[in-house]
Amino acid sequence: MSDKCMDFNEFLPYIGEFGAYQKRLLLYMMPFAFMFALIYLAQIFILLVPHDHWCRIEELESFPKAKQIELGIPKDKHGVFDRCSMYDVDYKLASTETTPNESWPQINCRDGWMYDKGQVPYETISTQYHWVCQKDNLATFSIAASFVGSMLGCLTLGYVADHWGRIPALFIANACALVGGLLSAVCTNFYTFAAASVLQGWSYDTCFTAFYILLMETVGPQYRSLTANLSLATFYTIGACGLPWIAYACNNWRTFAVVTSVPIIILIIICLIIPESPRWLLSVGKVKRGFKIIRKVAKINGKTVPDDVMVAFQQCSEKAYLEEQSDKKYTLLDIFKSCRMCRILLILIVNWMIIALVYDAHVRVITNVGTDIFITFSLANLTELPGGLVPLVLLDRTGRKIMLFTVLMLCALGSLLAGLFSRKWDIAIAAIFGRLMVTIAYNVGEQWAAEILPTVVRGQGMSLVHVMGAAGAVCSPFVVYSDDYSASLPMKILAGLAVVGAVLVLFLPETTNVALPQTIEEAETRWAQKFWFQKKKL
Repeated sequence: MSDKCMDFNEFLPYIGEFGAYQKRLLLYMMPFAFMFALIYLAQIFILLVPHDHWCRIEELESFPKAKQIELGIPKDKHGVFDRCSMYDVDYKLASTETTPNESWPQINCRDGWMYDKGQVPYETISTQYHWVCQKDNLATFSIAASFVGSMLGCLTLGYVADHWGRIPALFIANACALVGGLLSAVCTNFYTFAAASVLQGWSYDTCFTAFYILLMETVGPQYRSLTANLSLATFYTIGACGLPWIAYACNNWRTFAVVTSVPIIILIIICLIIPESPRWLLSVGKVKRGFKIIRKVAKINGKTVPDDVMVAFQQCSEKAYLEEQSDKKYTLLDIFKSCRMCRILLILIVNWMIIALVYDAHVRVITNVGTDIFITFSLANLTELPGGLVPLVLLDRTGRKIMLFTVLMLCALGSLLAGLFSRKWDIAIAAIFGRLMVTIAYNVGEQWAAEILPTVVRGQGMSLVHVMGAAGAVCSPFVVYSDDYSASLPMKILAGLAVVGAVLVLFLPETTNVALPQTIEEAETRWAQKFWFQKKKL
C-alpha cells in the first residue's frame, strides 16, 4: 500500500478514539463480563459436596446424628470418621452398645449418605445422585467435559469470529451457554450432565472475548489496556463474588442453574443491537458495510470527517484488501519452519497450559480448604480486581519477563505454604495469595503471547495457545480431587507447576518497548535474545 494511504489506526482520530460510541460499547460489555463469571464458575456450586458426609444407616436414623456417626461409622488411622464405609452388623442389636467394636466387619455404604447441611445447605447434583466415594470421579469428569467443550469452542468459534464476524461468534457462544445451562437444570444422570457441560463449555472465553476483541478494534491504542481490564476487574469480580450467594439464595441446584442461565437472554438481545467491528469488516473486504458503521460512529461521537479524508480512506481500504488477497497466506506451519520461532511457540504453549491449569485449579480448590465455602470463595474472587489492575500499573515498568517470573514464583510460595499449613484459615489465606499471583500471571501471559507472535499468524497462534490452555485446564479437576489421597497434595502439585512455569518464562523474549513483528522473518530476527536479558530495544 502507498505511503500516502492511512490505516485504520491513523483514521480513527477522525471519528473519535474513545467517544460516546466507544463508551456505549464499554457499557454494553459490562453485563457480558458479569455473566462470564456466572457461566464459567456456576458449575462449581452445582457439583459442590460437603466435606463432611457419611454413610446413611436406616436402622440408626432415630438416633441423633452424632450418635449415628459414633456407632455406625469406623475411623481411619488418623481418628477421622470414614466417609465411604460403615460397620456391617445387625444394628438392632448393636444399638444397645455405647461404643462400636473396632473388630466389627466393614462394608461400603449401602443406604446412601448423610451430608452436613451446615457446610452446604442446599442439595446439589452431587448430593442428590450421590457422586461421592466410588462415584466421586463423576464430578471430576463433568468439569473435564466442560473444558473439552472449551477446546472445541476455541477452534470453531475462533473460525466464526475471523470469517463470519465478531457478533455472530458472540451470539453463538452465548446461545450455547444458555442452552447448556438450561439443559443442565433438567439432567438426571452423569451422561446428560456431561453433555450439557460440553455445550456450556463450548462458550467459554468466546462468550466474552469476542466482545473484548470488538471493543479493542474500535478504540484508540492508548485506551486498549484501560477498556480491556476495566470490565473484567469490576463486573467479572462482582459476578464471581456474588455467585456463591446466588447459589445460597436459590437453595437448590436446579433453580440455581436456571437463575444463572436465563439472564443470558439479555446478552443475546444485545448481540442483535450492537454493530459489527468496522475494522474487521474492512479487513475482509466488506467496505460498504464498514463505512456505514464508520459514519454512525462519527455521528454519535460528534465528529465531522472531511469528504476528501473519507474518500481517500475508503480507496485505501479497498486497495489494502486487494493487496492482501494477492499476498502470501501464512499459516502456523510456517512458524514451525523457523527453528527459533518453533521453540518460542512451544514454550508459549507449555507455559500457557501450566498457567491455565494452575489458575483454574486455584479457582476450584478454595472450596476444599475446610473454611466456610461461601465466604472463602467470595474472598478469593476479590483477587480478580487487583489481578487486573496491577498489570496496568507495573507491566510496562518492570517488563513482561521479570513480572511473570516473579508472580509465578510467588504463586508457588503461596501454594506451598497452603500445602504445609494445618490451620484452616492459614491455608485459606495462603491459597488466596497464590490465587492473586496466578491471576496476575494469567493477565500478563495472555498479553505477552499476543506481542511475541508475528502479525501474519497472531490470530491463528493465539487460537492454538488458547486451545492448548483449555487442554491443560482439563487436568485441573484431577489435581483438585487429588485431595482424596492427601489433603495437601493439590497445593503442592500447583506449587511445583508454578515453578516449572516460572523457569520456562526465562527462555521467552522480552517485548517491553519493542516494536511488534509483522512477519515470521522479522520475528526470527527480533527475538534473537539471550537467556533472561533483552538484547536491545527495536
